[in-house]
Amino acid sequence: MGLETVSNSTNKFVTIVNGLFTIRLPDTSDDPKAVERTLTKGPNAGKVVKELQFNKLSGKLTSSYIDKSDYGSSLIFNLVDGSESFKLQLPVESQFFSQIVKRLPNFNLDSEETEFNMGYDTERDKPFTYLRQDGATVPMHFTKDNPNGMPQPKQKTVKGEKKWDWEDQENFLYDVAVEFVGKFDGSVGLKPEYEDDVPF
Repeated sequence: MGLETVSNSTNKFVTIVNGLFTIRLPDTSDDPKAVERTLTKGPNAGKVVKELQFNKLSGKLTSSYIDKSDYGSSLIFNLVDGSESFKLQLPVESQFFSQIVKRLPNFNLDSEETEFNMGYDTERDKPFTYLRQDGATVPMHFTKDNPNGMPQPKQKTVKGEKKWDWEDQENFLYDVAVEFVGKFDGSVGLKPEYEDDVPF
């Protein structure tokens, strides 16, 4: 299954850009399915890049780890589909991180195929991501109605204004991610080396 829109190659680095899974292509690529995007952040701001975009990534999940680099911490999923391999990056500070991590306790490590899907919430006017395995959506283990130990946000007053504090919940979900990646090799899931292929 994999990614029907991607030509054969290995070790594709996948990020989420504007609500779609995205693979950066070489500047010299002439892939007719490529779209152009102008970078707005980082040292390459203003540069026009070529990318492939899609709303589903599937394959056998072979490993996962938490990467810490100059760009911040990210949860990495390595998937293999036939001769192709994909490295999906979910920044810890993104909404997509919490959306996936809340499902990880219900994740089947023995499943031969995992689907990462992108959807769009029309009521909230923003994209979201979710997991599917064995033909069914992987349900969230931590929800507002059934938190299962997940701390709820607290309302704080900062300089006279009431604001929601999500720090306890964010730390809790980070620990859930660390526990998940530790299932693959028994470690805490931290990879000390910097990823040198982050395309930003």
